[in-house]
Amino acid sequence: MLKDFLPPHIYRIESQQMYFDPIRKKYVLVTPRETVRQRVIPFLLQELEVPPKMLRIGEKLSYYGLNFRHRADIVVEKFDREEKNTRPLMVVECKSSELPLEESAFNETFDYAEKLGCEYCLLTNINETHFFYLDAKEYIELENFPTYREMIREHQQNADAIS
Repeated sequence: MLKDFLPPHIYRIESQQMYFDPIRKKYVLVTPRETVRQRVIPFLLQELEVPPKMLRIGEKLSYYGLNFRHRADIVVEKFDREEKNTRPLMVVECKSSELPLEESAFNETFDYAEKLGCEYCLLTNINETHFFYLDAKEYIELENFPTYREMIREHQQNADAIS
């Protein structure tokens, strides 16, 4: 599914190859990892129907109040009515398509998801894609990717069950 999304147009700016990131609204340097990220963005927008304003690209985890210097490749947010602000729903970790996904990549993805309090996480290098849901402190790999609305609906049902 993700393989169907090709890399975007490459621009040459001051002798460097760049992509135009549609979410950050700026040019970014072409790297193997950025190429994966730029293929995931349209997948999230078109296939999972994530609203563009609910995507954060390359966000520092400290933005979410964490004392952690790393950046998440992509964070999908949801609006929290009680808090009247957005909160992370899913974290996406992108790895270079030239490298296989190893245990350390899964551990990093789960660590970011747990620190951010995400119910979903996605790990991809385009050749392999793994989508997980956190159920009772255990990540369960999903065969089908839920849409943004389905993820929100599931989140609301879980919140109602806890109340």
